[in-house]
Amino acid sequence: MGVYRDVGHVIARVMSIETIDGTKKAGWQQRYQAGFPESRPGGEGLTEHERLTQDSMTRAALHRELPELAWQVLVAKYSINDVEVAQAIHWLVPRISCPAHHLFRMKCVTAWAIPRRLPEAFYQLHTWDADGTPEGTLRRWRSTMRKWLEAQVNEAFRQAEPVLADRGLITDEAA
Repeated sequence: MGVYRDVGHVIARVMSIETIDGTKKAGWQQRYQAGFPESRPGGEGLTEHERLTQDSMTRAALHRELPELAWQVLVAKYSINDVEVAQAIHWLVPRISCPAHHLFRMKCVTAWAIPRRLPEAFYQLHTWDADGTPEGTLRRWRSTMRKWLEAQVNEAFRQAEPVLADRGLITDEAA
Protein backbone atom coordinates (compact mmCIF):
# COMPACT_ATOMS: atom_id res chain seq x y z
CA MET A 1 0.00 0.00 0.00
CA GLY A 2 2.21 2.85 -1.19
CA VAL A 3 0.58 5.99 0.17
CA TYR A 4 3.36 8.42 -0.74
CA ARG A 5 5.47 8.52 -3.90
CA ASP A 6 8.85 9.09 -2.18
CA VAL A 7 10.54 10.44 0.95
CA GLY A 8 10.36 14.03 -0.32
CA HIS A 9 6.58 13.69 -0.73
CA VAL A 10 6.30 12.40 2.84
CA ILE A 11 8.38 15.23 4.28
CA ALA A 12 6.41 17.85 2.35
CA ARG A 13 3.09 16.48 3.62
CA VAL A 14 3.99 15.83 7.24
CA MET A 15 5.80 19.15 7.70
CA SER A 16 2.83 21.07 6.32
CA ILE A 17 0.19 19.11 8.19
CA GLU A 18 -1.17 22.28 9.79
CA THR A 19 -2.44 23.53 6.44
CA ILE A 20 -4.86 20.63 6.23
CA ASP A 21 -8.28 21.52 7.55
CA GLY A 22 -11.45 19.58 8.05
CA THR A 23 -13.80 22.18 6.62
CA LYS A 24 -16.31 21.40 3.89
CA LYS A 25 -15.01 22.42 0.46
CA ALA A 26 -16.84 23.92 -2.48
CA GLY A 27 -17.65 21.57 -5.37
CA TRP A 28 -14.76 22.75 -7.55
CA GLN A 29 -12.31 22.32 -4.66
CA GLN A 30 -13.41 18.74 -4.13
CA ARG A 31 -12.75 17.89 -7.79
CA TYR A 32 -9.35 19.60 -8.04
CA GLN A 33 -6.25 17.41 -7.68
CA ALA A 34 -2.78 18.77 -8.28
CA GLY A 35 0.31 16.65 -8.87
CA PHE A 36 0.58 13.08 -7.63
CA PRO A 37 -2.83 11.41 -7.30
CA GLU A 38 -3.49 10.87 -3.61
CA SER A 39 -4.87 7.35 -3.86
CA ARG A 40 -4.17 3.80 -2.86
CA PRO A 41 -3.34 1.09 -5.40
CA GLY A 42 -6.60 -0.21 -6.82
CA GLY A 43 -8.10 3.23 -7.18
CA GLU A 44 -9.64 3.69 -3.73
CA GLY A 45 -8.78 7.25 -2.72
CA LEU A 46 -8.25 8.37 0.84
CA THR A 47 -10.79 10.75 2.26
CA GLU A 48 -9.51 14.04 3.70
CA HIS A 49 -9.92 12.64 7.20
CA GLU A 50 -8.06 9.43 6.30
CA ARG A 51 -5.28 11.45 4.64
CA LEU A 52 -4.92 13.69 7.70
CA THR A 53 -4.84 10.63 9.96
CA GLN A 54 -2.23 8.95 7.72
CA ASP A 55 -0.06 12.08 7.60
CA SER A 56 -0.29 12.48 11.39
CA MET A 57 0.63 8.85 12.02
CA THR A 58 3.50 9.06 9.55
CA ARG A 59 4.80 12.24 11.17
CA ALA A 60 4.65 10.59 14.59
CA ALA A 61 6.49 7.50 13.29
CA LEU A 62 9.26 9.62 11.77
CA HIS A 63 9.57 11.69 14.94
CA ARG A 64 9.78 8.52 17.03
CA GLU A 65 12.10 6.52 14.75
CA LEU A 66 14.55 9.10 13.39
CA PRO A 67 17.55 10.20 15.43
CA GLU A 68 16.95 13.58 17.10
CA LEU A 69 19.43 15.36 14.81
CA ALA A 70 17.70 14.06 11.68
CA TRP A 71 14.26 15.07 12.97
CA GLN A 72 15.37 18.56 14.04
CA VAL A 73 17.11 19.33 10.75
CA LEU A 74 14.01 18.28 8.79
CA VAL A 75 11.79 20.43 10.99
CA ALA A 76 14.12 23.43 10.66
CA LYS A 77 14.27 23.13 6.88
CA TYR A 78 10.75 22.05 5.94
CA SER A 79 8.20 22.79 8.67
CA ILE A 80 5.72 25.60 8.12
CA ASN A 81 5.18 26.09 11.85
CA ASP A 82 7.30 29.11 12.81
CA VAL A 83 7.48 28.16 16.50
CA GLU A 84 8.56 24.62 15.65
CA VAL A 85 11.20 25.95 13.22
CA ALA A 86 12.56 28.36 15.85
CA GLN A 87 12.82 25.53 18.39
CA ALA A 88 14.64 23.33 15.87
CA ILE A 89 17.06 26.16 15.02
CA HIS A 90 17.84 26.65 18.72
CA TRP A 91 18.38 22.90 19.08
CA LEU A 92 20.73 22.77 16.06
CA VAL A 93 22.92 25.81 16.78
CA PRO A 94 25.10 24.31 19.54
CA ARG A 95 25.49 21.03 17.65
CA ILE A 96 27.10 22.38 14.48
CA SER A 97 30.77 21.55 14.17
CA CYS A 98 32.24 24.96 13.32
CA PRO A 99 34.54 27.34 15.23
CA ALA A 100 32.15 30.29 14.71
CA HIS A 101 30.78 32.15 17.72
CA HIS A 102 27.16 31.80 18.88
CA LEU A 103 25.76 34.92 17.12
CA PHE A 104 27.18 33.79 13.79
CA ARG A 105 25.92 30.23 14.22
CA MET A 106 22.45 31.43 15.18
CA LYS A 107 22.12 33.79 12.22
CA CYS A 108 23.62 31.29 9.77
CA VAL A 109 21.28 28.46 10.76
CA THR A 110 18.31 30.83 10.77
CA ALA A 111 19.17 32.14 7.29
CA TRP A 112 19.51 28.55 6.05
CA ALA A 113 16.21 27.45 7.59
CA ILE A 114 14.21 30.59 6.75
CA PRO A 115 15.40 31.78 3.35
CA ARG A 116 14.35 35.33 2.46
CA ARG A 117 11.31 35.61 4.75
CA LEU A 118 13.05 38.03 7.12
CA PRO A 119 14.24 41.60 6.46
CA GLU A 120 16.93 41.70 3.76
CA ALA A 121 19.51 43.11 6.20
CA PHE A 122 19.34 39.89 8.21
CA TYR A 123 20.91 37.95 5.33
CA GLN A 124 23.93 40.25 4.97
CA LEU A 125 26.98 38.34 6.13
CA HIS A 126 28.71 41.27 7.87
CA THR A 127 25.72 41.62 10.26
CA TRP A 128 26.40 38.14 11.62
CA ASP A 129 29.62 39.20 13.38
CA ALA A 130 30.33 41.93 15.92
CA ASP A 131 33.96 40.94 16.51
CA GLY A 132 35.52 42.27 13.29
CA THR A 133 36.25 38.79 11.92
CA PRO A 134 37.70 38.96 8.37
CA GLU A 135 35.14 38.45 5.60
CA GLY A 136 37.02 35.44 4.24
CA THR A 137 36.66 33.71 7.60
CA LEU A 138 32.96 34.56 7.75
CA ARG A 139 32.43 33.11 4.27
CA ARG A 140 34.36 29.96 5.20
CA TRP A 141 32.29 29.52 8.36
CA ARG A 142 29.04 30.03 6.44
CA SER A 143 30.11 27.52 3.78
CA THR A 144 31.16 24.96 6.40
CA MET A 145 27.89 25.31 8.28
CA ARG A 146 25.70 25.14 5.18
CA LYS A 147 27.52 22.04 3.95
CA TRP A 148 27.07 20.40 7.35
CA LEU A 149 23.36 21.27 7.46
CA GLU A 150 22.72 20.02 3.92
CA ALA A 151 24.63 16.81 4.66
CA GLN A 152 22.39 16.32 7.71
CA VAL A 153 19.26 16.83 5.56
CA ASN A 154 20.52 14.26 3.06
CA GLU A 155 21.28 11.84 5.89
CA ALA A 156 17.82 12.42 7.38
CA PHE A 157 16.20 11.57 4.04
CA ARG A 158 18.38 8.45 3.82
CA GLN A 159 17.40 7.41 7.36
CA ALA A 160 13.70 8.09 6.75
CA GLU A 161 13.47 5.85 3.69
CA PRO A 162 13.70 2.48 5.48
CA VAL A 163 11.32 3.68 8.21
CA LEU A 164 8.74 4.48 5.54
CA ALA A 165 9.47 1.45 3.35
CA ASP A 166 9.13 -0.96 6.29
CA ARG A 167 5.64 0.40 6.88
CA GLY A 168 4.72 0.16 3.17
CA LEU A 169 4.15 3.90 2.95
CA ILE A 170 6.18 4.74 -0.15
CA THR A 171 5.51 3.40 -3.61
CA ASP A 172 7.91 0.83 -5.00
CA GLU A 173 9.27 2.35 -8.20
CA ALA A 174 10.85 -0.95 -9.27
CA ALA A 175 7.56 -2.83 -9.29
